[in-house]
Amino acid sequence: MTATPFTTGRRGALAQGMTLAWRSLVPLRNELGRLIQFLLQPVFMIVVFVLMFGAMSGDPDHAARYLVPGVLTQVTLISTNTTGMNLAEDIVKGVFDRFRSMPIARSAPLIGRVAADALMTTVTIAVSLLAGIAAGFRITAAPLEALAGVALLLLFALALSWVSAWLGLKAKSVASMQGMATVILLPLTFGSSAFIPPANLPAALRWWSSINPISHLADAVRALLLGTPVGPHVWVTLAWAAAVTACFAPLAVRAYARRIR
Repeated sequence: MTATPFTTGRRGALAQGMTLAWRSLVPLRNELGRLIQFLLQPVFMIVVFVLMFGAMSGDPDHAARYLVPGVLTQVTLISTNTTGMNLAEDIVKGVFDRFRSMPIARSAPLIGRVAADALMTTVTIAVSLLAGIAAGFRITAAPLEALAGVALLLLFALALSWVSAWLGLKAKSVASMQGMATVILLPLTFGSSAFIPPANLPAALRWWSSINPISHLADAVRALLLGTPVGPHVWVTLAWAAAVTACFAPLAVRAYARRIR
């Protein structure tokens, strides 16, 4: 890891956080299995949800148009798990104890973890989108509109990363953190319009889908990639992202401060 001159204040914490983010990514070069899993998981999800389920629908082209944005939403949500799992693992291994002895800002490790995982989420979205295009999906919106769809995914992932970080800092083990995240993400993802139009759901699930923030995210991304009317979904998603960040970023920072005392 390249040493970063110690500076104080927010600028110093940000610079040190970026150095630690790089430190988190470098080991991937020597973990071929983890790297392959990271890159292939989105491809498998496109194969299962788009090609296999799309073939069952009898209209693969329509299925690709509907399901690829849903898969993008799902892989984005799943990728936020890594923030909490890596923080929980760092605590178990005593990595934070080593950071505490170094002349760096106390917030730098948390900033570095979130930044590294944001970059990995970006790669996951790019791989998923390329796999979706190979499966027959076509972006029919203007370039800026499509980029806005990807940016919305990244923004929401960053907001959820604070939830994941808080869970990882409160959990007693990596398995415990993973279990809590799964309980939260499963009803959010599969109870949304990511994969099934709400009109096709039973009444109770239709109500849940209508208030589920992931439905608004999936519908916004779908509209932005296809160039169809987006309605209020972008603004509702931005409001949810702001609310989640405002609530869980302070909680994560407070939990982190308690763990490194």
